[in-house]
Amino acid sequence: MKKAAFFILTFIFIWGCGLPQETRRGVGNEGFLILLVTPNDAEVYLDGDRVGRAEQFEKDPVELKNGTHKIEIRKAGFAPETREVYAGNQSRQTLKINLKKSP
Repeated sequence: MKKAAFFILTFIFIWGCGLPQETRRGVGNEGFLILLVTPNDAEVYLDGDRVGRAEQFEKDPVELKNGTHKIEIRKAGFAPETREVYAGNQSRQTLKINLKKSP
């Protein structure tokens, strides 16, 4: 009986240690950014890469890796806006930007 219990416990231990850990959002090394942009159909660039339109990040925040990031908002006919934000330790920030029409 002791051998069977030992075998079962050993199997459970080895099985649990051998599987990769689940990758989850919100493990502490990232931050989240909500964007409130006018006009809300402006394009959003994160560290030079287009990530979508501003309207999609009003309710579903941009997930940022730990560190400083460059956020740029662009729309034809408007002057672009650039901001730097720091993300980390599950920080949550809201960035409000009102684009000004180009002269």
